[in-house]
Amino acid sequence: MRTTLLALFCGLLLPASGHAELPCQIPLDVVKPQTPDRLRRVTLNQQELGGEIGRRITNLIYQNYMAVDLDGKWLDHFRHRTDRGDRSHVYYGIGKVIDAGSLFTAYTGDPKVARRTQYLVDELVKSRDADGYLGFWNVEPENRQDHINWILHEQEYINLAFVRNYRCTGDPQSLANARIMGDYILKTFPTPQNPCYDAGLICTAGLPEGMLELYRVTGDMRYLDFAADVPHGNNRGEIQLASLRTWEQDFSRRPCHVYVMLARCYAQTELYRLTGEKNLLDMSRFMRNELLKRGEGGMLVTGSCSEGEHFTYNQNGHGAIGESCVTAYVLRWIDSLMRLEGDMRYGDLLERTIYNALLAANSPDGRWIRYFTPFTGDRRYDTRDYFCCCGNYRRAVAELPQKVYYRTPEDGIALNLFTNSNKTFDLKGQAITILQETAYPNDGDVRLTFSTENPVAFPFQFRTPRWCEKIMVRVNDEPPATVDPLKQELGCVLNRTWNDGDVVRISMPMTWRLLRGRAVQDGRVVLLRGPIVYCIGKDQNAELLAKCPEPRNLVIDPASLAEPVSDDSIRPGGRKVVAKAWLNPDCSGEKIDVALTEFIDPSGQDVYFRVPDLADTVPVRLADDEIVSWPNEFVNAHVLKAFYGPKATGDLEAIFEIRGDVVADLAADYVNPGGKTGVPAEFPDATGGQWAFYNCRNGGLLSTAASGDVKRLGSQFKAFGTPLGYAYGLENQGDQLGFVSDYAPSDRQEEAWRNHYTDKMFDQALSAAERGEFLYTHPISDTACYNVFRWTPSAALKQKDITLCGTLFSNLGNGVELRVIHWSDARRHDVLGTFNTSDATVGNCGSSEFVVRLQPGEIGEHVDFVLHNAGSHICDATALKIRAYTNVQRSPAQADVTEKVLTKFHNRLVTPLGPYAQLFGSVAPGEEKTLKIKLHYWQAGVVKYLELAQDSPLDLRRE
Repeated sequence: MRTTLLALFCGLLLPASGHAELPCQIPLDVVKPQTPDRLRRVTLNQQELGGEIGRRITNLIYQNYMAVDLDGKWLDHFRHRTDRGDRSHVYYGIGKVIDAGSLFTAYTGDPKVARRTQYLVDELVKSRDADGYLGFWNVEPENRQDHINWILHEQEYINLAFVRNYRCTGDPQSLANARIMGDYILKTFPTPQNPCYDAGLICTAGLPEGMLELYRVTGDMRYLDFAADVPHGNNRGEIQLASLRTWEQDFSRRPCHVYVMLARCYAQTELYRLTGEKNLLDMSRFMRNELLKRGEGGMLVTGSCSEGEHFTYNQNGHGAIGESCVTAYVLRWIDSLMRLEGDMRYGDLLERTIYNALLAANSPDGRWIRYFTPFTGDRRYDTRDYFCCCGNYRRAVAELPQKVYYRTPEDGIALNLFTNSNKTFDLKGQAITILQETAYPNDGDVRLTFSTENPVAFPFQFRTPRWCEKIMVRVNDEPPATVDPLKQELGCVLNRTWNDGDVVRISMPMTWRLLRGRAVQDGRVVLLRGPIVYCIGKDQNAELLAKCPEPRNLVIDPASLAEPVSDDSIRPGGRKVVAKAWLNPDCSGEKIDVALTEFIDPSGQDVYFRVPDLADTVPVRLADDEIVSWPNEFVNAHVLKAFYGPKATGDLEAIFEIRGDVVADLAADYVNPGGKTGVPAEFPDATGGQWAFYNCRNGGLLSTAASGDVKRLGSQFKAFGTPLGYAYGLENQGDQLGFVSDYAPSDRQEEAWRNHYTDKMFDQALSAAERGEFLYTHPISDTACYNVFRWTPSAALKQKDITLCGTLFSNLGNGVELRVIHWSDARRHDVLGTFNTSDATVGNCGSSEFVVRLQPGEIGEHVDFVLHNAGSHICDATALKIRAYTNVQRSPAQADVTEKVLTKFHNRLVTPLGPYAQLFGSVAPGEEKTLKIKLHYWQAGVVKYLELAQDSPLDLRRE
C-alpha cells in the first residue's frame, strides 16, 4: 500500500477536543473551557504573513496607529476631565485603541509599536481615581456620569484591553489594571440588587465580553456571574435589556442595533465555551439564519450589514450602510462559530467581508477609516480618528493574523485564508513548516510546500470556497483530484504522511460571475471574481457618469467582459475590467465603455447594474449569492393568541376576532378640526352616540368631579408637535401635553411630532395600515390629572349586548394606565378593568389589550376610558384604539393557552409541543379538542390562523 496515498475526506465530522489558542500565544488562562473548539486559533506574526492581507495590516499599523495623535485624540480627555453639563453621546474609544495596539505589538515585534502601546496604558492609568474610576467627565453623585451615554462603554473596552495587553505581554500589572477596572464596573453598574440607574439606557456592547475574558485569566466567579446573569443593554436604541442567559429577540421591532447584537452573540459563544449551555447559541443561530438564509438573508453582497446601524432585509446600499463596527463583529462572531462548529464554509463569508467591506473601509494608504461603507453613492472617511468605528476597525484588522490557519482535534492543520505566508507548526513534537505562495485574490492558484526533518502523519485540510465551481488539488506528481466545493463542510481533508518537500497545488479557477440582486436590488446584478466585488467608480468613469449619474441604471453587456487587467491605482497588483454598456434601459443607442474596479476603490459609486436579459447572461455565469444560502430554520412570525378546546366549526377566525357590528370607533369617529380653532373635542359615533375628551381630577371620575376639576379639550389650545387648529389641546398647558390627535394632524406636521410619535416610536410598533386605527395622546405630568375619553352610547344601544375592545401602546418606562369605567347613572360607577402598558413590550413600546363584555341593559349612561401616567411622568406618549361592537358572534368556550405555547415557540419553523394534555392540562372532556393559533407574520404584515390536531407539532413550513 502506498504511504503517500491521497485521501480526500469530504463532509467528515470532527470530534471536539483541544483548547482554543489565544490571540497572543501566551497560555495565561486559569479556566479551562467546558466546550473546546473544533478549530483552534493559530496566530501569525509579521514575518510569517504576507500577501494583500499582510500589506494592509502593515499599512494600518504604520500609517494609522503609529500616526494618530494619542494625546490630543484620547489621553488629554482623560487627563483633563470636564463637567458633563448638557453634553451627550460623547465617546473616544481608548480601550479599543489599546486592544488593537497590544495585538499590533505582538504581531510586529517592533519596539516602537510596543512603546507606543505601553505609553497609552501607562498614561491612561495615571488618570485613574483611587476607587478605580476612569473617564473623561468629572465624577457626579452616585457615579451618574458612568451611565450617561458612553462612559461605561469606555470602561468595558478598557477592561477588555487590559486583559488583552496582559495576554500579549505577560505583564502582571496589566492584569491588575483589568481587575481594578472590572471591580469598579461591578461596584457601580445598575443591577436588580443595585438599581442606581436605568440599565436600559446604557450601551454595553463590550461589557460581557470583557468580563468573560477577565474570568478566564483570574477564575474569579464574580466576573462570570456578572457577564452571564446581569441584565444589560440599551433597550431604547440598541438591544433588548437582558442577560446573556435570557436574551431572545427578533427583528420585528427596533431597536435591533446590529453591532451590539453581534457583540452579544459573540459574548454568548464565549460563555458557551465556558459553561456548555446549549441555549446560549440560540440567538447566534437566529442571527445566522436572518443574515444568511437562502435568497432572503440580510447580509449585503460586500460582507457587512446594517442600515443606520440597525438590521434590515432591504439590501439598500445608499447612506449609512455597512457600519464598520458591524463589519468588525461579523468577522469576530463568524470566526467564533467556525471555531466552535468546525464548519469551514463560514470562511467564505470571512473572506468576502475582509476583501470588500473591511478593506474598503480603510483608505488605500491605510491612514483613514470609514464609519460607514455604502455601495451606492459617495463614501466618506471619519477623520476624527476616535469614536467607535475607527477603534473596532483597528481591532478587526489586528485580529486577521488569527484567521489564516487553525489546528484541528486530530492534531491536524486547517487552512482558511489563501495568502502568502510561511508558518511553522509543532505536530507531535516535530516542527513542520508550510510555505504558502499565491497571487490570491488575483487568481485562485495556491502552492503549499511542506518542510519537515522527519516524515509526520497528520490531516491537512483547506477551505473549498463555494464561489468556485470545481477545484483541482494535486500532491506532488500524483494524479489530481477534483473537489466539489458545494459538498464540503470541513473543506478538503488530505490525510497522509507528509515528507520534506511535499507540494500541494490547489487550483481554483476564477471566472466572472454575476449574482442576482435581492429585495430592492431585484432585477439587477453584481459582478464578482473570486471573493471580490467590483464597482463602478468615479475616478475611472468621469465621462460615463456625466451622461449617467446613477450607474445602477446602466445595462452592461456580459459578453463584453474580458479578462481583468492590472490596475495599480488602488493597490499594488490590483485588477479592473472595461466592459460595454448601454445608457438606455431598452439597450438602444450606442454602447459606451464602463470601467469596473475592485470594491476597495474609494471613488466607488455602485455595484449593482442591469443586464439585457436575466435569462441569458452568457458567457458569464448568473447565480444566487453562495454566501446567502443557508437552509431556513426560523419563521418571522409571532404567536398572538392560542386557544385549546373543542374543534372549530365554521369560521376559525371568529374564535380569535371580535365579529359583530361596530357601533363606535374612537379613531374612525374622530374629526380633525382641520385648521379651525375653537372646535370642542366632541363628535358623534356611527349610531347617534357621542365621544367627548376631557382632562379631569377626582381620580378620573368625571361624572362626580367638581366643575373646577374638569377641563374640556379644544382646538383653540396648542397640541405638542401639531400646528394650532389641527388637534385638540389643553388649556394653560405649557408643554402642550394632554392633547389628542390623529396620526397625521396636518400636512405641516412638526418635526417634534415626527421624532417623538412617528419615526422614533409608533412607526416602529404599528404597520402603515394600522396607524390610522389609533388616536395619539400624552398624559400630563400632574399625577392628579387624567385624560378621559367619554363615550355616551345612543338610546338604541341600551338594550343591546355590547363588547368593548381596545389596544394601547406607550413609550417604555413605568407604562400608562387605562381604566374602563361604566357609569350606571350620574353617581354610580363600576370599574370594568384596569390595564397597564408595562405588562407587555412590543419593540420599544409597552402594550396592553382589553376586551370587556356587557349584557343587554348593562351599558348605562356613559363608558369612560380613563388614561393616566401611572404615577410617574416618564415619556408617556400613547397610541390608543377603542371600538364598541354589538351582535358579537360567540364561539365554543376555549382555554387560553397563549403563555404555554409561547414557552415552547422560539420562532422555529417546526416546534414540537409534546402531548397537549401535559402542556395544557385538563379541559372539558368528551369533545374532539384542537389547538388554534393566531400568527402575525411581521415581515410580510400578514395574519394567519391555524388549527392543529391533538398533539401535533407547530409546523409552519407550509404556511
